[in-house]
Amino acid sequence: MSNEITYRASKLALIFTKEQLKEPTAFFWTLLSPSAVFYLLNYSRGQIPPYNLNYIESTSWFYAYISSNVAFFGLSFYIIGRRESGFTRSFIYKPEGKLIFLLAKFISYSLISILYCSVFYCLTRLAFGSPNTNEVFLIMASFYFCFLLFSIPALLLTLLPTGFQTANTLFSIISFAMLISGIYGISAQLQSDSFIQLLNPLWIASEIMSKGLWQRPQTAVLILSFFTCAFFITLRHLRINPIWSRY
Repeated sequence: MSNEITYRASKLALIFTKEQLKEPTAFFWTLLSPSAVFYLLNYSRGQIPPYNLNYIESTSWFYAYISSNVAFFGLSFYIIGRRESGFTRSFIYKPEGKLIFLLAKFISYSLISILYCSVFYCLTRLAFGSPNTNEVFLIMASFYFCFLLFSIPALLLTLLPTGFQTANTLFSIISFAMLISGIYGISAQLQSDSFIQLLNPLWIASEIMSKGLWQRPQTAVLILSFFTCAFFITLRHLRINPIWSRY
């Protein structure tokens, strides 16, 4: 990859990042809502800060949920949105343009995922005591791999001939199905390696968050391998809606 492509993708990524950060609705639903639910759930159980619980185990599902939202309703959703708005057809003419566009989107949402992880950590960690520097970096690393995990289906779903509203409905159904599957697994006390749980990316992500990648390095290798394949498949088959001349 040439330095020019990297430079152009980085500049475009900054534009995409600034644009996304100006969306208060996305910030609210992706970050503030899970934080509020976290405190409400603990309050309903009669627990008040400071919590005498393991922080990572108590918040692993919330980190997994946030990473899935960034991948589906961020990375994938806005690739489809650019296609629907005519952006890709108007500005992407060659394979190099596709690479710059996808790379910029990925860099942008990588930054956003780390930002959301950091903010959620700040919003919830003080309720468990003083923050720990090593813990912060371990959580960020695990969270980023969760984002990569969800980015695999998120990128592949952009190849479907779906519109903006259809994609929104589809992603909502997928998120709801993962959540229900996870709740069922917990209530039924299924083993972490059960067939139902292994089919649920949200459960896998929560396991990554709670146990850490350092205990399962093969998981990190698999995620990186599948993500690389998904990225290049998306690059090769990126859908571009034609814009027909009115005249």
